[in-house]
Amino acid sequence: MSMSHKAYAFDWRAFEADELHAILLAALEDGDVNCIKRYINAHRDELSDPYAGEPLDAEWETMLKNRDVHEYGDFALTRFYDPSDDQGLANDWIVIDSQLRESDRVALLGTAIGPNGRGFDPGRQGTYFQTPERVADSSLRLEGVSAQMPKLRPFVELLRACALRDLGVYVTF
Repeated sequence: MSMSHKAYAFDWRAFEADELHAILLAALEDGDVNCIKRYINAHRDELSDPYAGEPLDAEWETMLKNRDVHEYGDFALTRFYDPSDDQGLANDWIVIDSQLRESDRVALLGTAIGPNGRGFDPGRQGTYFQTPERVADSSLRLEGVSAQMPKLRPFVELLRACALRDLGVYVTF
């Protein structure tokens, strides 16, 4: 199975202030998807298909396969990022990660959210968030390294742009 590093500019501050943050954490704790479904239906015009980036229509639920918290959360989260604007490292992340110092490797991912052992992970291969503060630190950490690693440059540009706009980053596999 391929592990493709996908990264998006993410409005962390809006997410953290929005009811979805608390709804998602509670749903991860108890497994109940109903609050997330209500959230999606209330905000459907602002959401999109996390895979194709298309706006959600009234039949959006027919796209779901697992119908679990992670999958519903995946759709709800699109209110805070554009799924069609992936600026991740794709399959190059494994080689890049292996060439970085341990202290710099954290800048490629971020922090998982959710209760211990039940973190948000719709792709089942890892999902991470960087706050705007973390993005600024990650950008500085990787800035000099990217000169020797051309395939890292687009991700560093994403970090730099997000730092300037006070945005976070959403990384998923």
